[in-house]
Amino acid sequence: MNPLDGVKNYQVYYGHPTETIIKDMQNYDLVIIEPLHYTKAQVEQIKSRGTKVLGYISVMEVATWNTGLMSKLQSGDFFTRNGQRVHYPEWDSYLTNIASPHFQGLLLTEIQNQVIAKGIDGVFMDTVGDIDNEHLNNPTVLKQQRDGLVNFLKEARARYGNIAMVQNWGFDTLETSTAPYVDGIMWESFNADTIKSDAWSQNMIKKLQAVDTKHSVKTLTISTRQSAESHKLAADSKFIHFHEADAYVNWNAGLVTRTKDMAPTPAPVVVAPTTETSTATKPEATKPATETSTAPKPEATKPATETSTAPKPEATKPATETSTAPKPEATKPATETSTAPKPEATKPATETSTATKPVATKPTTETSTAPKPVATKPATETSTASKPTTAPTKPTASTSTTTKPVEQKDSKQAEPKQKTEKELKKDKKKAKKHAKKHAAKHAKFVEHEKAKGNMCAKAKHKTAGFLNFFKF
Repeated sequence: MNPLDGVKNYQVYYGHPTETIIKDMQNYDLVIIEPLHYTKAQVEQIKSRGTKVLGYISVMEVATWNTGLMSKLQSGDFFTRNGQRVHYPEWDSYLTNIASPHFQGLLLTEIQNQVIAKGIDGVFMDTVGDIDNEHLNNPTVLKQQRDGLVNFLKEARARYGNIAMVQNWGFDTLETSTAPYVDGIMWESFNADTIKSDAWSQNMIKKLQAVDTKHSVKTLTISTRQSAESHKLAADSKFIHFHEADAYVNWNAGLVTRTKDMAPTPAPVVVAPTTETSTATKPEATKPATETSTAPKPEATKPATETSTAPKPEATKPATETSTAPKPEATKPATETSTAPKPEATKPATETSTATKPVATKPTTETSTAPKPVATKPATETSTASKPTTAPTKPTASTSTTTKPVEQKDSKQAEPKQKTEKELKKDKKKAKKHAKKHAAKHAKFVEHEKAKGNMCAKAKHKTAGFLNFFKF
């Protein structure tokens, strides 16, 4: 099975995590992160409700800021042309030689240390598109690099089993070489206004659909404009879409709400004790039989102010619901009989009457806890429903991932919180500037002279010097 089966939504985030962001991540089917910024415990927290996690690695480029990896490279790990290393001044990175067994070993070690050891589900391999971009005109070198990538993928499978592996760009390389070994491919700059009017794009959609049919390779798309139109186009093409208007270090809070997990069972209504028959029709008499005396009327004992918050928050998921988050989480397990009445909250937010009544059936002594469970959406949905909105947008600049070199793996997670308001404004300004340059960078995409395949890495690397300067 493809580990991406069932993934309907995802988000790319290379910034530092916060508790709020981690909770919101639980609403997604998939998140792609910079693993250097996360501990194993944080990864487990993200995955606690079924979210899959992919860790970023750059396969065909190494940036100079990554001094830890750069110091381990040998001369043969760099790709040379006419005796010179291929350098990208705008990103201060070097093209690598994936055919080098030594370099493959370094990447495999990175996967072990940053992905496998932290319980991450797989890897997102950025810059794979450089193979097509740089070597398309040299068939001999092109084959050599593709074969090197395939050897690397085979070894990763042999060492780490069925981890999820997704490559960024490299459509021709996917079709000719890597399709049997990867689970997905990312198509950035999937903007409806370009895709719809372009013959190359339309043809590529059909090719990717054919690859998926033959090898089960899912296509993840990202748009930077025309969000609604691009989402629809991706959905019609059976692709998994995400809209990112800024840099990948901005966490886009509250975009999705998990509505699955576990289907609420109707059992709670049936298991009502016979002593509570009078209330069983509404309050879902799943409360203990000891509450029978309070079941009929106590519902009125619930503060009126709480009943109003129970039905509405589930629709708006305001940040104020964060206080109820701790309680709803306990309602997740289907095995918890105490949460049996809560599933009734799975009814739409419009069923406010049913939301308040079940809560009411609890004794007056439980009024403090009763409203909170009501506010919780379905046992499976609630905890995440309230969390998405609480996640503030992150300061821009994928540099948060780059400002921390590899050797600074244990950087404190609290760092983002220490940023001043002035620094956050500067980050935001930088992200807008990057978005402009990014648009220019991908101008060639419209003409399809070349398919750019390292935007993620460039989004990370471009702002490294900028933020390092202001940090200094």
